[in-house]
This record gives sequence, structure tokens and C-alpha cells, in this order.
Amino acid sequence: MPEEAIGIDVGGTKTLAVRIRPDGTITARARVHTPRTGPADLLTLLTSLTDRLRTSGTRAIGVALPGLIETTTGTLRHAPGFPCDDMPVRGMLEKVFGLSAHVDNDARAATWAEYRTGAGQGYDDILMITAGTGWGCGVVTDGHLLRGSQGFAGEVGHLHVDTDGPTCYCGRQGCAEVSASGGAISHYGRAAGYPDGESVTLAASAGDTTALTILHTVGTALGHGAAALVDLLDPAIVIVGGGASDADDMFLTPARTAMHDALTASRRRPGIPPMVTAALGNDAGATGIALLALDQAVADCY
Repeated sequence: MPEEAIGIDVGGTKTLAVRIRPDGTITARARVHTPRTGPADLLTLLTSLTDRLRTSGTRAIGVALPGLIETTTGTLRHAPGFPCDDMPVRGMLEKVFGLSAHVDNDARAATWAEYRTGAGQGYDDILMITAGTGWGCGVVTDGHLLRGSQGFAGEVGHLHVDTDGPTCYCGRQGCAEVSASGGAISHYGRAAGYPDGESVTLAASAGDTTALTILHTVGTALGHGAAALVDLLDPAIVIVGGGASDADDMFLTPARTAMHDALTASRRRPGIPPMVTAALGNDAGATGIALLALDQAVADCY
């Protein structure tokens, strides 16, 4: 049986688990509700999904989580909305299953998947923005995933992108977390009478001017944030994932325009990195963390 890994992407409401081969082929999947009640229930979630998908060919387990992940130890230091601070996730899983485990941030995991098998193939320098419930990013530079000294790189949700944006839970106004995300589309949508962000996108597709204005507002804010990150990182491509990207060009066209206009000396650059929609959709996080777990298992053998 070929070697495979299990990748588990823990989201705010749903958790996706996949079993995957080294080439990115998914051979099994499971999707369940995410408990947000404490470390014991999170560990039960991870172990039950691993038991469900594990085979004799399973070589490693990967877990992607939101928030601050200390990648050197595989410890969840803090995730907004999860009462699981300082939880040694990697150590717990390795003790239960006797397999190599890898734990990383969900945006970084999604970025690695897009680099290996998605929209980032063929590029060595990638910026991925995940515009879902919140706002995060992952970076591949010269073919290597950027983690930082402690594993906290990519926490950009409080980058200021919109002077007139909503007030963030941090107390400031206009953070990317609440101004340039899928959550922002939902926020503006509810204020305009739409039940959720998906309904805003559907209405915009039908030509509704209010819905189109919402996508333009949020897309412009995303473009401003992207410009700051492009100035800092100089990527070859910008990939946008998360729920907001479901609106595609209705969202990305104003984002591209805003990014171009906000970039330092944009007219003097030989080229502006293209901004594209992520290719792997909701599978990206689970796929990426499984591939990272396989990479780590191989590295541990040497």
C-alpha cells in the first residue's frame, strides 16, 4: 500500500479531514462540526478523524489550526474563539498514534497546497491571502514556506486597510480582519438586509447594485492590504482564497485595481504580480497540512 498522510483542517465551524498521497491525490475525506469547548474535545475530534481515515499505509498526521502555532513544538499557543491556549497538539497525537505529526497555521497550510498542486505551481515566490471569516496570509519565498523565528509569521489580520471600515474586536477601526474578509462581506450584507455573505454574492451575480457595491468595498480593502504585503515581500503571484474568493472577479477586479494603485511606484515596475483565485477551494488547508506532514516524516528519517 502506498504511503499516505492524514490532513485535518480545523475551521471555525467545520473540520475537514483527508487522506492523501504524496502527489496530492485525495483518497478519502470526512467533514464534521468543529467543537469549540476546550482541549479535551479538540483532541477527541482529531483522534476520531484520524481513526476514521487511518490505514496501514498512513505515515503521518497533519493538523492545520487558526491562530498562533509554535511550529517548532507543534503547540497551539492561541486561536481566537478556541479555549485551547498552550495545547501541545503534536505531542498529544504522537503519543496516541505513534506516528509523526505536524501542526501548522491553517493559512500557511493552504499556501503550501497551492504552491505544490494548485494556483502557485511554477512560482517560487508566492503570497496567499485567505479572506474567510478573518484574514490571514501565507508566504513561499525561494521555494520555502515562511514561518518566522517562532512559527508566527503571517498574522496580518490587524493590518489597517480601510479608514471607514468596521470596528475590529481589537478596538481599532478598519483592520483587514473585519474589512477585507468574507466576514466583512457578511457584515455589510446584513446591514443591507442580506442574510449572509453567500446571498450577497448570489445577488451580485444577478446584477444587484447594492451587493456589487459591497463586493467592491471589501475588494478594495483587500487590494490595499495586498499592496502593503507585495511591497514587503515582492511575490511573483498573489493568490486569494477563503470564502470571499467565491465572488471571483466581482471581488477581485476592484482588489486588483486597488492593489495596483496603492503599490509603491507601480508604474515603474517591470511587472505587477497577478492576483488570482485559489485553485483548491476548501481542500487547500487539509491538503497542505497533509503534504507538510509527509515532508516532515521524511525529514525525520534523516
